[in-house]
Amino acid sequence: MMKERLVNPDSLESHEDWEGNNAAFTCPECGKVYLVSGAPNMHGGRRPCPKCGKSEAYVEGGRKSGGKAWICWELP
Repeated sequence: MMKERLVNPDSLESHEDWEGNNAAFTCPECGKVYLVSGAPNMHGGRRPCPKCGKSEAYVEGGRKSGGKAWICWELP
């Protein structure tokens, strides 16, 4: 079963950031902070945690243009 957490663009928490089509997430499994870019030549809007691979974060569109950013991970 997967858990999902949606980023609120109007109220970013201290462990996340979102600018344009780039968002930073903190892996709930290992604590690694990592960037996800919506640019097709970077991550294409999706990236697994580069340290443990147990979470995957997504960004679609921009923070100020109605986009969406979220992170998913497995529940124990």
